[in-house]
Amino acid sequence: MDIIDVPAWPHYKLTADQGGAVTITGPAAPKYIFPDRASAVDAVAQLAAVLRPPRPVRAEAVDADGTAWPVTIAPDSTVTEAGRPTKPRKKDRQARTQASTPPPASEAPTEARPVPSGVQQAPDQVHARQQHLVPAPRAKTSPAAPLEEDPHHAISEASQAGRHREAASIAAACEQAALRTHGPASTEVAHWIEVRAFLALQEGTVHRACQLWLQGAVVRLTATQPPDHPEVVEAVDRAHHAWHLVTELDKARELGTELLSLRTRVTGKSGALADVQRRLAKLSGGSTALQSRGF
Repeated sequence: MDIIDVPAWPHYKLTADQGGAVTITGPAAPKYIFPDRASAVDAVAQLAAVLRPPRPVRAEAVDADGTAWPVTIAPDSTVTEAGRPTKPRKKDRQARTQASTPPPASEAPTEARPVPSGVQQAPDQVHARQQHLVPAPRAKTSPAAPLEEDPHHAISEASQAGRHREAASIAAACEQAALRTHGPASTEVAHWIEVRAFLALQEGTVHRACQLWLQGAVVRLTATQPPDHPEVVEAVDRAHHAWHLVTELDKARELGTELLSLRTRVTGKSGALADVQRRLAKLSGGSTALQSRGF
C-alpha cells in the first residue's frame, strides 16, 4: 500500500525524549510513556489492527532533537518511511533542551500523579518508572473495594459529595481493570472513559470532558461499533455539547478539529456537522472572548 492510499485519519505522533522513552498522541492513543520506540510502534500497530478493515495508519516519529520522520505503521508493526524528515527550528531545539533538563532534587514534585487514561496497559516497569499511580482515596474507601461490587455507587457518592479526585481515581482503577480483562479496543474500556468524562464535566473541567468523550467514541469505533450505533452517537453528541462550553481559544480549536474529524463519520442530527464547521470558522478569527460572543 502506497502512502497516498493510507487515509489521513487516524494520525499518530511518537515523540522520544533524551532517554529514549516514547509518548504517543493521536485518536485513542495510550497516555503512557513507553520504554523505547519499538514498544510504542507495537501500541500503534494494535490500534491499526482493530480498524475495520485492519490497515496501516499514518504517523510521525519525532526524535529527541525534534527531527520528525513521517512514516506509516502497519498492523504487523512494519514501519515504512513516508517522506523526508523535517528539522526543528533553532528556537524549538533550545526549548526542547531546556524542557528535558530535570529539576534539582529539592525542587522535584513529590505529589503522586493520577493514572492517565489510555487504551493500552503499560508494562509494569514503565508504571514504576513514571510513578503513574492512582491517588489513594480517603481511608473509608479503598480503590480495590469498589471493584468487588458495583463501583458506580461509590463513584456517584464521592462525586455528589464533591470528592471529585476520589471519584475519578475509582473510575480510573475500573478502566485499568477493564483494560487488562477486555483489551484496549473494547466497549468496557470506552464505558469507563465516558464515566471519567462525566466526572470531568461535573467538576467543571469541560475541555477534559470533551476530550474524554471524543476518546470514548474513537475506542467504540475501533471496537467495531458502527458509526450509527446509539452509544457511539451519544459519545460524540456529548463531546459536541461539552465543546460548546470550552471558552479557551486554543483548546476549542484543537478539540473542534478532532470533533470535526469524528463528525464526518458520526454525523448525528441534521446540522451537527455544519455547526462544527461554522464554529471552527469563527474560532479561526482569533478572538479569545468566546463566551461573550456566544461561540
